[in-house]
Amino acid sequence: MKKHIYIIANFLAIFALTSCESELNQIPLSQGTTENFYSTANDFIQARNATYSYAFHGANEYGYANRILNLSEVRSDNFYATTQASRNWEGINNFTTALSTNPLIKEAYLSNYNAIYKANQLLEKLESNGSVITSETDRTTMKAEASFLRAFCYFDLIRWFGKVPLIKNTLTAGEVAKIGRTPITEIYDLILSDLLFAVNNLPPSYDNANFGRVTKYGAKGLLAQVYMTRSSPDYGIDGAMLGLNEWDKAYQQLNDIKTSNLFVFDTNYANIFKTEGNANKENVLVIPYTQNTGNGVGGNFQIELGYQPYFASLNLSDQGSLEYKPISTSFLAMFDTNDSRRAVTLAESYTVASGTYKGTYTSNPLVKKYIDASRYGNGRTDWGVDFIVIRYTDVLLLMAECTLHGGGGTQADVDDIVNDIRERGGLARDAVNVNLDRLFNERRMEFFGEGTRWFDLIRSGNAVTIMNNWKTSEDTSDKLGTIDKNSLLYPLPLSEFLAAPGLYTQNPGYDN
Repeated sequence: MKKHIYIIANFLAIFALTSCESELNQIPLSQGTTENFYSTANDFIQARNATYSYAFHGANEYGYANRILNLSEVRSDNFYATTQASRNWEGINNFTTALSTNPLIKEAYLSNYNAIYKANQLLEKLESNGSVITSETDRTTMKAEASFLRAFCYFDLIRWFGKVPLIKNTLTAGEVAKIGRTPITEIYDLILSDLLFAVNNLPPSYDNANFGRVTKYGAKGLLAQVYMTRSSPDYGIDGAMLGLNEWDKAYQQLNDIKTSNLFVFDTNYANIFKTEGNANKENVLVIPYTQNTGNGVGGNFQIELGYQPYFASLNLSDQGSLEYKPISTSFLAMFDTNDSRRAVTLAESYTVASGTYKGTYTSNPLVKKYIDASRYGNGRTDWGVDFIVIRYTDVLLLMAECTLHGGGGTQADVDDIVNDIRERGGLARDAVNVNLDRLFNERRMEFFGEGTRWFDLIRSGNAVTIMNNWKTSEDTSDKLGTIDKNSLLYPLPLSEFLAAPGLYTQNPGYDN
């Protein structure tokens, strides 16, 4: 059910990488071409599917899900992931200023531009040769999908890096090397234009055979997040936050998702992470993965917050999660005694019967909500567990956030949403006059291990204060660097400066 897009996409990705590998490795500082492609309707379908694959699955067995778990979850107050080994995530968590050569930073930058290149190319070919697709509806839908994916990648880029080069067409290396970092407002103009086109031209849903393609409501969910990010305090930095008052615009998009009646608040928290495909009515925007296909369409994001002894306790093969990422004590202390979400989210005691990791582990809790042994395939990159980018509970809580900013709805609506979530977790419906601080605490427990926390901190307007208070209480080993407003952005990769000397200026606070 989930493999329809990505099996075809894998074939085209192999074709693209073997024919244009040197060019793609330098994106955005060079671009490749496929002049003999796009001559049939099936060529366009393969190109569309490859664009999904580049945007969601990335490259080198590393995709959007892995990225957001490292750059958002591990960066936040949810993890105190300092280790004795030199691991890529350690600098992310430690707030070091020497991050411009970090592979996780480079991946976030280059993978997004690879996908943007594919989206630009598809949009251009639809304009010049799209008539080979005889259905005008199919052509328009494909254009909407490419537009969404381009917006998705640019939004991802500006949230991590702030200003980046705006590339709206396929260009030569020489042309790209003249494009500096574009003002955020200009990048937002393209993002909004692309998302509004997608919202107006994507279907509300797909059948099982097309599960994984973005719908009108997936686009509305992302558009709402764009409006909310634009409305967040700017912290005095040149980032994606503009301090605008667009909470009402965000609320409208989210309310459209709610009133579509296509999505359901699942009353069983565990079901959200165990139900696949269209059967999961919490899915608003999802990245599907399928195991046991032999086509490289399985995932591996489970390893990012996992730990090898736990995988061994499930009798799974080596996942490479040799270094334990400690969960912060401040998070572990948040749950009420009877909150059933804790048991779904965390593995806090597990036993390995024999072998290298034999023993019982009671002091190494880890995120297990996405670890489902029944959907494990042939090796560490072959998990068939979908990654939910936006789920319906998130839509409801984002609506509540907009309400508390005056964007629509009532205080009673906010309290009801929080109480529904508490009730699902086995807690009393005792939330009254919920404010933003309480709401963000509820979000922290609800979405732990899903990659939302860093963005939640930024939208709160108190990211620097919260992180420094957390540092004071958590960092007893004094391993964390300075956390200030500059820490809210990552540095551009050093490779981009070396490829075009003098073109870019690095984000403040980082070593180049």
